[in-house]
Amino acid sequence: METLSELCSISRFNSGTYADQLHSEKVPMSTVTKASYAVLAACTIAHFLNHVYSSLISPFSTTIRAEMGLTLTQIGTVASAVILAMTITHLIVGYLGDKGWRNVFVPASVLLSSVVVVVSAFASTYIFLIIAMALLGVTASGYHPTVFPTLAERFPKNARAKATGVQAIGGLIGMAIIPILGAFLLLVLGGWEVSFLVLGIIGLALSIPVFGLFRYARTEDTRTVQVLQDIETGEDGWTLNYWLSLTLMGLRGMPFRCTALLFPLYFEDIYGFEPIWAGSLTTILLTAGLVGEMVAAPLSDRVGKRVPFLIASTGVVAPLMLLLNLSLTPQILVLVLIVMGFFFYLGVPPNTAFQTEVSPRQSQGLAFGLLFSIGAVPGALSPIIFGWIGDTWGLPFSILYLVVTLFLATLVAALLKEPKERQIETPLVLDPIISPRVQSSDA
Repeated sequence: METLSELCSISRFNSGTYADQLHSEKVPMSTVTKASYAVLAACTIAHFLNHVYSSLISPFSTTIRAEMGLTLTQIGTVASAVILAMTITHLIVGYLGDKGWRNVFVPASVLLSSVVVVVSAFASTYIFLIIAMALLGVTASGYHPTVFPTLAERFPKNARAKATGVQAIGGLIGMAIIPILGAFLLLVLGGWEVSFLVLGIIGLALSIPVFGLFRYARTEDTRTVQVLQDIETGEDGWTLNYWLSLTLMGLRGMPFRCTALLFPLYFEDIYGFEPIWAGSLTTILLTAGLVGEMVAAPLSDRVGKRVPFLIASTGVVAPLMLLLNLSLTPQILVLVLIVMGFFFYLGVPPNTAFQTEVSPRQSQGLAFGLLFSIGAVPGALSPIIFGWIGDTWGLPFSILYLVVTLFLATLVAALLKEPKERQIETPLVLDPIISPRVQSSDA
């Protein structure tokens, strides 16, 4: 004889409303589906392009500065314009993401950012360039507050650092490739304007697979619903861990933005390297970071820890950053940059996984909007501060400024606590179209 709960289950499964309800509530999945991988692939491509565009000024800063007669502060302001506009818009994007717009924002940000880069190729004045970069920041803001809640919904905790690490690798490849790619385009094409145009066209082409992968994931979601058990994502409310994570976001963001955007300028000015070699050194730093992320992503999931990686990340980099002011030989400089890049980006996958685990469950879009708006303000302003210090006291003092931020980030990381896991059970059916049969039995 069927029990009352079994009869209720059949009714709910037959109607299909239960599966629909579970999708609407975004219950975290306990296994990974084809749709999960499709979304991850789309996010990785989008993150690659997001960081190519947010670091767009990096390889062209010296040329633009010379052509427009800009100071270090002004070129720092150009570099910050895209980040600052992105930061301001992130909070709105995060809020709207919680309202059901997440699947729209990521592909739309790729397409619209590419269009703006094409338009910015025609910037002929400092003001025009500032406005174009600010608009680029607005269009690129659709990525970060959206992607982490999206991945948290599709990957269980024991695979979450790997998933966020894969998409982070996409962004890091973008940052690593743009210094040397930009310098190459500048050398071959003879100007930053036509280089911008080429980069914009590349983005337009990449928007096609991003839209296609998200569409495939939505189609797959309508056919397959997921499995039985998972660890809940996020905390019950706004905890101290979250606010410390927000503070850490700001402190890590300052060296993160300055190294990606202004290190080529630093190497040209202090060490006297040509643009192609200055860009290559920045690429070496970021490539070593790529290795760090590839190591940290599976290792953090395997040991189930996030905080030790965050402490080691900035704690090792701070003294190494100080060494840059000692006029190192090229060989020693490359070695220092490799170690710096490896350890700084060793903290990226554990940091993003930690943020998903300490953000409030019911407001993850808003929480990530705060992380990438208020938490990203210091990073957005950092290139301006870096340039102003360089104009006032010289670029070696700009490096000292980054050392202080890394030291403070280490202190904040040491205050974090590993989040506690919370087990839930979520009964689901693999195919909501086919009703399960229940064998009747006599009592």
